[in-house]
Amino acid sequence: MTTSDVLGRLRRGAGHLRWFWNGVVGADAYERYVAHLRRNHPDCEVPTERQFWRDKYEDMERNPKTRCC
Repeated sequence: MTTSDVLGRLRRGAGHLRWFWNGVVGADAYERYVAHLRRNHPDCEVPTERQFWRDKYEDMERNPKTRCC
C-alpha cells in the first residue's frame, strides 16, 4: 500500500466522520431543509442559512420539547 493510498483512505474516513457528526449534532439541518423545499415545494423561496437558524432557534424557544426548563 502506497502513501497516496493511505492518504486517500484517511480522507474518505474523515469525510464519513464529518458526515456522521454533522448528522448527529444537526449541523446538516439547513441542507436537508433546502433539499426538502426544492423537492416538495419548488415554488417556495429558500431562506438564507442565517434566517433558517434564527427561525429554528426561535421555534425551539417557543416550543420546548426535550429540555426541562
